[in-house]
Amino acid sequence: MSDFLVLAKKEIKNLMRDKKLIFGLIIVPLIVYPALGKMMQFGFESATKETHVAIVNFDDGKYGELLIKALNASPNVSVTVITAPSVEEALKRALQENQNVLVVIPHNFSGSIESDRIATVEIYGVFKGLSSGMRESVSEGRINAVIAVLSEEIARLKVKSLGAGNPEAILHPIRAESRSYFMGRIVNVSPTVISQVLASQSYGLPLIVFLMVMITSQMAAGTVAAEKENKTLETLLTLPVRRTTIVASKITGTAVMGVIAALAYMVGLKQYMASFGTQTGVSLSELGLSVTPSGLALFGVVVFLTIAFSLSLSMLLAVFAEDVQSANTVVSSVILPLAFPAFLLMFIDLTQLPPVARYILLAIPFTHPIVGYRYAVTGEYSPMLFSVAYLGAIALVTLYLTARIFSSEKVLTAKISWGKRKR
Repeated sequence: MSDFLVLAKKEIKNLMRDKKLIFGLIIVPLIVYPALGKMMQFGFESATKETHVAIVNFDDGKYGELLIKALNASPNVSVTVITAPSVEEALKRALQENQNVLVVIPHNFSGSIESDRIATVEIYGVFKGLSSGMRESVSEGRINAVIAVLSEEIARLKVKSLGAGNPEAILHPIRAESRSYFMGRIVNVSPTVISQVLASQSYGLPLIVFLMVMITSQMAAGTVAAEKENKTLETLLTLPVRRTTIVASKITGTAVMGVIAALAYMVGLKQYMASFGTQTGVSLSELGLSVTPSGLALFGVVVFLTIAFSLSLSMLLAVFAEDVQSANTVVSSVILPLAFPAFLLMFIDLTQLPPVARYILLAIPFTHPIVGYRYAVTGEYSPMLFSVAYLGAIALVTLYLTARIFSSEKVLTAKISWGKRKR
């Protein structure tokens, strides 16, 4: 077995021995994220399962009874008619009977409709504690939808009684039909729906890239800093092995853990975000978007080169740290400013930016996985090839600088004092 494989195997074993690291990188994202997602999904399903409505009717006319019948006929709505002398007493009854919403039909409800005045219905959300209010919000929306349908039906009957041949044309003289011109073709989907589909694809990836970069960078920096802190780096450098081999083995060992961690976070975060994602009913394939095997392979290369750059940079920075704690400080102070601009791509389109801002963002290696995923979905491979070339070049340069540092005595003497004053 070559020296490189021996050292790489040693790095992987050292990392695998850290149970806290394994728990934080693999167990937490695979269990905590899905568990949070299931709890959110359960809460949403509980809120939307059934609306319990209490109704107090102070009206003596026919339209109050008509509204109660309309609510009774609505799906997922359970109606309980209560009798109370006042609104305050009705609210207390609704709270005691575990109702979500109280609907109050005033005494002049039918009279207002018959005399061509606007009739008002009062809707009270009944909160039982400091909950999220999701159930009450959903219930209010359902009742408003029923009232809107009933209101429009009454208006249609009134317009028709006045002799209008087409009441619908009077109530709704203008109708809009939304379509989209997307990827060179007309799609019978509204721009709002397409934006929701694209947003669901854009929000998760920057966070995954950020977590992946920070975790792998601090892991790589920790391996070097631990060697210096435990005074084992001197022994390692005296072995009859090229120092470039030592650097490459450390990066390879950490990269293996980084890829495993990235996959774990992707799986866990995907399940977490899917629990509250917008249900648009439109898939990427229906919009003419798909990731081909070639696109997926190019995207994998982009992600790998990004990890390679972050690992080599963090190892280079860790050379100037005295211990693991200071190494994490050094890496965070450099990686965080570089990785944070990638979050801008959650809200903006790179092609819509001025050329200067676009080139500045593209100069940051951590933006390329996010941009590369979008190009992989749209089937534009030329920009992805540029990303591969750029990331490959900058990763090689950083790796070369790291190897040069390891080949000199600076790897043992370089230090940065954080918050320490020289006497």
